[in-house]
Amino acid sequence: MDAAFLNDSDHATLRHSVLCAAMSDEEMADILASGTITRLARSEYLFEQGDRANNLFLILEGWAQITRDERDGSRTLIATFHKGDSLAEAAAFLGKAYPASCQAMTDLRVLSVNGAKLLDVMQHNRAVLAQSLASVYHKLHDLVDDVEWLKSRTIRERLAKFLLDQTKGTADGQEFALPYSKSLIAAKIGTSPQQLSRTFTQMQDFGVAINGQTATIEDSEVLRALIRKS
Repeated sequence: MDAAFLNDSDHATLRHSVLCAAMSDEEMADILASGTITRLARSEYLFEQGDRANNLFLILEGWAQITRDERDGSRTLIATFHKGDSLAEAAAFLGKAYPASCQAMTDLRVLSVNGAKLLDVMQHNRAVLAQSLASVYHKLHDLVDDVEWLKSRTIRERLAKFLLDQTKGTADGQEFALPYSKSLIAAKIGTSPQQLSRTFTQMQDFGVAINGQTATIEDSEVLRALIRKS
């Protein structure tokens, strides 16, 4: 791939990503030379559960969701990712099948990287290897935390934490965007869209206002106190 296809924002995203931060300029150029840019519209699949994994991916623009199809026909939302996040490292390194599917939640633009090529870089640069292992570790840690929250917290507490996670850099009383649809928010916190709607209504008593795809928190400390009560 010609690096000219990447803009200044793309290069900054790569340089600040966990996977690429420790690479030399030569190693980065080698990775980009074998990489490809993939553009997807909302709801299109980047890869599907069971496909053979040759590539891993780094998001340059947009949001993606990882889902898993269950035997009963249902679909479980495992995690969501956005700009700067990497996907499918372990499967690509091992050359196994993708254990879950990746679908675009918005218009999505990703850099596809050959897993074998990245492994070759790791063999010569232990810092890149350490960063890659750290990336996989942090994702596992986040998934464990998510499971703990789903099993030990009420829907209201889960929603409070979700909303607080979206307000980083946003002052109390300032409107912020919900990153994706309410049906996906419901799946993310382990409830139904109907129960989510009722919980949003209850959250008005805690200073939360919802207006379409935006929200406002009057006092974030009120929500933190709600979470700490458990």
